Amino acid sequence: KGVEIHIPVLKLKKSTPLHSITYEIIKDFGFTAHQTDEVIALLDSESGKYIASASHRIIKNRNWLIIAPLEVEEPGIVVIDGIGNWQFVIGNLQIEVLPNPQFRIPNSQPPIPNSPNEARFDLNEIKFPLLLRKWKAGDYFYPLGMKKKKKLSRFFIDQKLSKTEKEKVWVIESDKRILWIVGHRIDERFKITDKTTTALSIKFTGSESV
Repeated sequence: KGVEIHIPVLKLKKSTPLHSITYEIIKDFGFTAHQTDEVIALLDSESGKYIASASHRIIKNRNWLIIAPLEVEEPGIVVIDGIGNWQFVIGNLQIEVLPNPQFRIPNSQPPIPNSPNEARFDLNEIKFPLLLRKWKAGDYFYPLGMKKKKKLSRFFIDQKLSKTEKEKVWVIESDKRILWIVGHRIDERFKITDKTTTALSIKFTGSESV
């Protein structure tokens, strides 16, 4: 799956000889023979547990072991002070204003992007500069369609994101409020309504989807 290797736990546990097969799988990712027992112990551990080599991690995620390369440290915050194209470490953000008479028609249905990597917002609810950053513990937002706030950590559990998938999540915030979990969900407070006169479009493109 991309740069990751996903191994079904139940299938591996039934393999014999387990120790030898496990080592043959992990040795090409920088793991030593002495770490084989630790990997086997992961098979019965809770989700989120992992061990690491110099170049990779092996993570227990529900019924899978995931072998993933260690990520290069990325900048924590990108300041976006206006519309245009913004490049950062994992891709590009295209931000543009979409004035549209349709937004002023009562009970009209505003267009909804087909891609999870494109979102539209009510420009009147947004204050620049925007901040693009990695999510952190304690973050919360109001998921589209909900009136109550939800912590991102709980949202990720509901979405069944793996540890490595969660580590790749970026958010965009406006005036200390998260408006978009990039590639996943926008915030209810910034959605387009029948009162919207001008929309803000944000598109993400990168080497891989987020």
